[in-house]
Amino acid sequence: MRDSKTPSGAVPISALRGPVISDALVRTFRGHGLDVRFVYTIDDYDPMDSQSMRLQEGMAEHMGKPFFAIPSPDPSVASDFAEYHATRFISLFARLGIVPEFHRMRDLYRSGALDHQIDLVLRNAETIRAIHKRIAHVEHAPGWLPISVICENCGRIGTTLATDYDGSTVAYACMPAYVEWAQGCGHHGRMSPFKGNSKLLWNEQWCAQWDHFGVTYEEGGKDLLTAGGSRDRSNAIYREVFGKEPPLGLAHEFFLFGGRKMASSKNVGAKAYELVNIYPPEITRFLMLRTHPKRHIEFDPAGMTLPRLVDEYDRSADAYLGDASTDLARTWRLAQVSPDPAPPPPYRARFGTVANWLQIPSITPEKEAEREKAAPLDDAELRDLHVRIELAKEWLERWAPEDAKFAVTPSLPPAAAALTPAQRRFLANVGAEIGRTADPEVMQERLYEIAKECGLVRAEGGVSRDAFAAIYIALFGKPNGPRAAWLILALDPDLVRSRFADASRDSVKV
Repeated sequence: MRDSKTPSGAVPISALRGPVISDALVRTFRGHGLDVRFVYTIDDYDPMDSQSMRLQEGMAEHMGKPFFAIPSPDPSVASDFAEYHATRFISLFARLGIVPEFHRMRDLYRSGALDHQIDLVLRNAETIRAIHKRIAHVEHAPGWLPISVICENCGRIGTTLATDYDGSTVAYACMPAYVEWAQGCGHHGRMSPFKGNSKLLWNEQWCAQWDHFGVTYEEGGKDLLTAGGSRDRSNAIYREVFGKEPPLGLAHEFFLFGGRKMASSKNVGAKAYELVNIYPPEITRFLMLRTHPKRHIEFDPAGMTLPRLVDEYDRSADAYLGDASTDLARTWRLAQVSPDPAPPPPYRARFGTVANWLQIPSITPEKEAEREKAAPLDDAELRDLHVRIELAKEWLERWAPEDAKFAVTPSLPPAAAALTPAQRRFLANVGAEIGRTADPEVMQERLYEIAKECGLVRAEGGVSRDAFAAIYIALFGKPNGPRAAWLILALDPDLVRSRFADASRDSVKV
């Protein structure tokens, strides 16, 4: 099994879909008794070719250079650009329970580990040119070689054209107008393509990695595995030049941000290292695994994304506790950091409820959770609750929509002026109930009764939303909030009675 990443910038959260899927496959294969090796390569020999990066201060002079040869954004963190971004990304793997072998392409090329594959490719350049023409309809000039040499004069790798392989050296020219995103220096000469002096182009490098590591299975993004795309070219090269069958593989759909494909080089999408440091690791894994690989994921951390995600996660945990053989249950298991996880705690406070608890100063979440469970929390339940508390705090601060936030206003809100006579009667009667019970279930039933007595009922039966909207308007100034009975019992009784009395007057002054 193999996967890879080019360290071209801050890596978006979408880049974790492949590694998480690969890790889930590795666990599944091993669970069936297969001996699986999982390799992850860092493509730090690739050239800087991003137009958006070119516009950043100080980057224009480095366009076309290998990522490892570009200065680090922060030398105290890493020695070069590639290592800076690669280290930040792969440091997330252990947190997520992903433990492949990491290999940097700079080490593979410089050590000579790929010299055999480079020689094989160069000796079969004519066959490879024919494959590119047949499959991708790309016609290269006679003598073209599928490698990029690092220019001895300017250090660029993306601007060089290599020709005339004689078995030990190639001729090359660093061409000023070879590509649109970088300018070559015009130097030309001959040099050995081995021991790190060159790199294979993408399709040929892919084959070299399959051959070197003995890859038999590799999943990847849809853009690489479409008909006539990179994978088809590499498959043909592997068969016709290397004489081997290419790995089997799974193609996953795109991970979209606001309808757009995420890209590190274009700074599109939520950054992986930021989100993984906020989301619990099992929630991040679940985000990647809950959707079938053949379907795209539309993701935006803003709004109600996180509460819905945690609710789905909880449904998968409940499925695991009920029947661990179901698809939903298996998704929960593969979402855990450990390949052999402990069962989920039976009681888990709903994420939205925890967020509501945090917004009422008089509430202690631990006590409310025990009251909701009707028993003390065990250690696992308490740990789970504390994880949700910290996550809810981040959500409320960063991403929660305004209608999910609430705070009791210091005085009667202006919106109370629009309360109907029935709503004001309802608030007056509810105010009279404050202090008679401390049981939220009993109070909730009483709220329903009072609403019906005041005529706040729907045409088809049941209590109208206008009843509970009156409570929220009087306290927050907006028509929604947490469970009404639980809310008013959690607040100071004198405050609630006084506020409802003010709101229930026939002529409300605000």
